[in-house]
Amino acid sequence: MALQNFKFYYLFIFVALAMCAVACDDDADDHDDDHDDNMVTVTIQSPTDGGTIADCADVHIHVDVIASVENHEVEIVMYERDTEVEILDIDMHEHDAEILFEQDVDLCSFPTGTCFVLKVLACVDHDCEETSTATTEFCL
Repeated sequence: MALQNFKFYYLFIFVALAMCAVACDDDADDHDDDHDDNMVTVTIQSPTDGGTIADCADVHIHVDVIASVENHEVEIVMYERDTEVEILDIDMHEHDAEILFEQDVDLCSFPTGTCFVLKVLACVDHDCEETSTATTEFCL
């Protein structure tokens, strides 16, 4: 009798683990299917590409990230073009369909004529296997 209970115990554990593994795989697949049609558009509203900033004390950064389903990870980086000195590094993990980022930056510590790069990367899915990007360059 004890041997029969022992076999039943192991059979129960095996079936429970198998069900758990199958359930976890189904959830992962369902999560990926939810975002197969997700489209993400990144738009840098300001500064404009190739533009010259008149007021170095008040450089307005305005980025729109619009998703058809939802956003995931968004990274906004701004750096000095020649030396790659990083001025701004923002990481956001939001699931809203619309992310609007605005911030004023003071660049007066850089000489007139200095150029900058603003890059935005948005993940289309949770694994960030597909991305949407936008880049702009501007000078003082």
